[in-house]
Amino acid sequence: MQKHVILFYGPPGAGKGTQAEKVAAKYGFTHFDTGKHVEKLIRDEKLVKKSAVIRKQRELFLSGKLTDPAWAGAEVKKRIKELSAGGKSLVMSGSPRTMEEAFELKGGGVADALIKNYGLENILIVFLVIPVSESVKRNSKRGRPGLDEPAVIRVRCREYAKRTLPVINAMKKRGIKAVKIDGTPPRGEVERSVRKAVKDFFECRKSSLKKTSYCSKLRAKS
Repeated sequence: MQKHVILFYGPPGAGKGTQAEKVAAKYGFTHFDTGKHVEKLIRDEKLVKKSAVIRKQRELFLSGKLTDPAWAGAEVKKRIKELSAGGKSLVMSGSPRTMEEAFELKGGGVADALIKNYGLENILIVFLVIPVSESVKRNSKRGRPGLDEPAVIRVRCREYAKRTLPVINAMKKRGIKAVKIDGTPPRGEVERSVRKAVKDFFECRKSSLKKTSYCSKLRAKS
């Protein structure tokens, strides 16, 4: 069976993790939440005590800034290779996050690893859009120490706009399909929009040269 990758993007609180979990469960894909993976590493007290690198990443993370792309990218690439070798289709949320992480790491970036292991035509980007005010409102309710203060959330939103949105544009230029979805409606409505976008993508992949209507719809939404 052909392996696929669905990449979810969006500012903090857009619901990318939730929607990624829904899609992974529906299609039996592996949900590789890179944000949670990174957070788990930097909150591991044993690792923090042993590694100056981890301590540095923790300081960046808790200030609202992105962790070092080279470090995060290496961890993500390692996991992608393992999952691909196991024949797993992937759902990822929020990664790769920067141009360096996506394309400029030693030996190729995360996006390069995805293309190499899964094929350009088998990758779809779904990016959820919400305003900064909504991001602050949603994240303030989470209450994670040092991370969900309004000022820190605004820093995270600026980091996303400055460093992550260019990654989406760069992947689109390389031929990866992408759809933009309004993330402000109720969760169920957003979920229906996401499911339709993913279904259109799969239908496009099945249609080959005999049927192009789904592919045209997908390009129109990008």
